[in-house]
Amino acid sequence: MADLKKIVFVLLFVVQVAYCKIPSYIKVCPRTHQNLSACIYDSIMELKPQLINGIPELGVPGLEPLLLDTIVIDSLGGGTRLATNLTDLKVFGASGFDILKLTPTLTKKGYNFRFDVNIPKLRITAMYELDSKILFLDLKGKGPFYANVSDYHFECIMKGHKVKIEERNHLEFEDMKCNLVIGDVSVLLDKLFERNPTLAKATNDVINDNAHVLFDEIKPGVLKAVAKRFTEIANKITLSFTYEELFP
Repeated sequence: MADLKKIVFVLLFVVQVAYCKIPSYIKVCPRTHQNLSACIYDSIMELKPQLINGIPELGVPGLEPLLLDTIVIDSLGGGTRLATNLTDLKVFGASGFDILKLTPTLTKKGYNFRFDVNIPKLRITAMYELDSKILFLDLKGKGPFYANVSDYHFECIMKGHKVKIEERNHLEFEDMKCNLVIGDVSVLLDKLFERNPTLAKATNDVINDNAHVLFDEIKPGVLKAVAKRFTEIANKITLSFTYEELFP
């Protein structure tokens, strides 16, 4: 009889642990919460420190840095031609995001979220390979590429749908759909005309005069990388737990 009681106690303990598996850094928001938007905002902000390096136990990748695919630029306009390949692209600063507005919409199939997000500063590093013509100069070379972006502001919609996995409900998001606006941009092509610093500065000044146009070429890749990473993070979390556990 004593052995049976021990077995029952162990089973109850195992069941209790199984239903208390959501870690403390994830704040659960009941669907009936009187201010659901504020609750979800607080939950994301509490999770934010964990996102810098990622959450290995949930398979969540880190935000620092974001890795981008190769970007090819082949125009600037205004009589200036800038042809360069940017490789080994890394974006730093995405973990500094701030949610300005968050609107959740509960549907029969799941949750939709509308986000208004600002990232104060982004730093982009890469390697460039240049073959261009600026004014009367033919430019060829390669070296480190640096860009600083301020007020990286995007508005996004995330649509989440209930999916069945092993007969349990989960929330899975489609890729984020975003619009992007940026503030100031500065660009530096390092090791350009190393033997002629004056010419290197003059060339970089011309490039910076066209920095917004240049970044328009880079922007789709950066936006895609940021949106992909945030969608991936959301799905890693929501698919690790049931819909009822996260939104009781």
